[in-house]
Amino acid sequence: MEPELPISAFEIFATAIDHPECVAFDRAGDLWAGGEAGQIYRISSDGKSRLITTMGGFCAGLAFSSKDELLVCNSGLGIVRVNASGEYSIFASQAGDHKLICPNYGLFDSAGNYYVTDSGNWKKNNGRLIRFTVDGRGEILAGPLGYANGLALSADGRQLFMVESNTDSVWRFEVRRDGSLGKAEIHAHDCGRFPDGLTLDAEGNLYVSAMHRTRFGA
Repeated sequence: MEPELPISAFEIFATAIDHPECVAFDRAGDLWAGGEAGQIYRISSDGKSRLITTMGGFCAGLAFSSKDELLVCNSGLGIVRVNASGEYSIFASQAGDHKLICPNYGLFDSAGNYYVTDSGNWKKNNGRLIRFTVDGRGEILAGPLGYANGLALSADGRQLFMVESNTDSVWRFEVRRDGSLGKAEIHAHDCGRFPDGLTLDAEGNLYVSAMHRTRFGA
């Protein structure tokens, strides 16, 4: 199968970054990334990176709220709030009675709720899908799961997609108007070896990062 975009179409944007697992844009248009020793980088539009802070652990998912607040999933600390100055504080290390094992990827909806996956342990089937409300209350929405991973939310906020890496699958949840989730449904099977990140394009096509490039129609 021929790729839609050949590798020659890509170019290096920034270097000297230590294992950036995830990237996110702030409202000013700067790109932020994490590192495997807990680094947080800010990258300007010309590709120049600046180390903002180092907090230990491994920084996975990054997400900005509508108020430009950055939350970072960190394997050693939990979910961390990072200011532009580099100061950071723990946003959450548990959700209710559930202690976070391996927070992986988070995103905000239009109301300011923060959805996040707690992957759990590899092959232990103890992952969770969690939501923190605007007032900071954490609740488990789904689980146990086989290494819950990347998330993507449809433009209308009504469909939430989640990677389950252990099973090479993508799940889809209906987000009801009252905020509850419908029953999980398989959206795609066999998404390459160890599917990880998700994103949606303007037409609603879902892209999955794995050992090979994959796209699924809306």
